Amino acid sequence: MKSFRSILILLLSVTTALMLAHSAAAMGGKGAGAAVVISSVLLINPNVPGDQFITAEIAGGGFLGGNFVEVTLNGGDALALSEVSETLIIAKIPTMTPDGDYTLTVRTGDQSKQTDSTMIGLGGEMIVSCISWFRSGPQDEHVHTEIHVEDENGNAIIGAIVTWTSANDTVGVYQTNVSATFDNDGHATELITCPGEVSGSGVTDWFCCIGAGKWDGEIPGKRACDEGLYTSVILDVAAPPQTNMIWNEKASELEATITLETREDTES
Repeated sequence: MKSFRSILILLLSVTTALMLAHSAAAMGGKGAGAAVVISSVLLINPNVPGDQFITAEIAGGGFLGGNFVEVTLNGGDALALSEVSETLIIAKIPTMTPDGDYTLTVRTGDQSKQTDSTMIGLGGEMIVSCISWFRSGPQDEHVHTEIHVEDENGNAIIGAIVTWTSANDTVGVYQTNVSATFDNDGHATELITCPGEVSGSGVTDWFCCIGAGKWDGEIPGKRACDEGLYTSVILDVAAPPQTNMIWNEKASELEATITLETREDTES
């Protein structure tokens, strides 16, 4: 009986050990080689004169689950690393790297799950090509604003984050708008304040003046916006995710105005 009990205890110990090992492997424990996952890459341009590197903050997981940590662009030489943790790698990309799209790869071992890749973009400029004001409503009692962003070659930029103010001469600034640029047409066929043609995409959400509006006795049941001069001013344009594009303020349209007239003025 004592011998049988010893064998049973031994079998239970072996079974428990196997279950723990299986659980550790399923969770991607270090012993099994944790799975590498890149969730995002933030590219930071040098802000110190003479700095020879673009900083790449690589967020994700499993970065300490292998025998080494290697970061490459298009499979080239390994980049210098200044920090490595389980969830963050800080790599240095030489500023002399030509502009273009690259495959950034993190590798911690020879297993397939110990490698992950993502696309990044180096170089390029963002230009606000148009601050659009357009009207809507049966009596043109509303005005709206949206922003168009292009690169230096006139191509639409998707994913830039634009911040701008909207104001009128009745209440001053009534909105500070923040929006990404999207791959859609926006109101390109309704633009009245753009100097020329703009891309059919690379446009922000549109924002209504209703935030500064009033109840209009001329239009029962409708809320119209204050008549007068409306102005939009660009405050900032941030690069799309996983790029280090620069906002060219000098080449951008930074302010645009429109006058919202009363119903009688509009019909006269």
